[in-house]
Amino acid sequence: MADNWVDFKDIKAKVTMEMVLGHYGLLDKLKKSGRSLVGACPIHKGTNTRQFSVNLEKNVFICFGNCQSGGNVLNFVEKMEKVSLREAALLLKKWFLESGAPAAGTKTRSEPEKTVISDYKASDQGKLVNPPLKFELKTLNPDHPFFAERGILPETVKYFGLGFCSKGLLKGLIAIPIHNQAGQLVAYAGRWPGDPPAEEPKYKLPPGFAKAAVVYNLNRQKKGEEVFILVESFLSVFILHQAGFPNALALMGSSLSEEQEALIVAALGPGGKAALLFDADDSGRLCTQESLSRLSGKVFVKAIDISPFAKKPHQLTPEQIKALI
Repeated sequence: MADNWVDFKDIKAKVTMEMVLGHYGLLDKLKKSGRSLVGACPIHKGTNTRQFSVNLEKNVFICFGNCQSGGNVLNFVEKMEKVSLREAALLLKKWFLESGAPAAGTKTRSEPEKTVISDYKASDQGKLVNPPLKFELKTLNPDHPFFAERGILPETVKYFGLGFCSKGLLKGLIAIPIHNQAGQLVAYAGRWPGDPPAEEPKYKLPPGFAKAAVVYNLNRQKKGEEVFILVESFLSVFILHQAGFPNALALMGSSLSEEQEALIVAALGPGGKAALLFDADDSGRLCTQESLSRLSGKVFVKAIDISPFAKKPHQLTPEQIKALI
């Protein structure tokens, strides 16, 4: 009789994205780009050869195309096989941890497929750094209908420096300035004001930008802030800010990087508190579990389940937010 018990933490510790990609025969279809492997998304069968990205150092993936998937090995198998997170964990256990399957880092018969990443060395990358931009977008339109449609007030648009871009790399997109913890402008994120065209991502980030090295809105926090509310998206930060919570910070995704963890802990101090207000889906729940594990012991952490009220924090009413926090 099969053993149906599975340890998610053990799976993530022993099974790498490289191993999983090799299992699906995808390593030879991806190309190295900086710290990542990029290619067409195998989940929604995309054709754009730069919409799917895998960071081997962090063991995470993300699709900037139609499916907007992202996460770790569990999430990848969950999406590929169209199964629950637990069923994905059981599959990974069967494939790699049972019947003498090789542990992470050992060579397998699929080793020849790994030539495309043979020169990838995580240790060569050093600390993630985003250099300050040497320019600033000056002609953004703050009156685009997107803001009213999403409930973003004019004063919020002005406060965060948002606007519709009519020319340049972000032409046709809502531009979102991103600053590092010191307040330096390091990037602009672009967001489609409506549904993106086929095979295009909802958000566009500049090539080479290390998202993992930034916690969005951390630069605006007062020194000695006692509580941070962690969310996934820019939009959740905007709406919570309007609801009276200027201490909302976005991971810009559903995973907490080591760099983000260090920034949050350093800014809060040992007596600080972090409230986890992630999306009510599998990726959000997994992010909650990982963040609890990573942050507990360093700061006080409170996990908040929004599922009885909404799927995403920005769908909550101000009253619901205040009651939950």
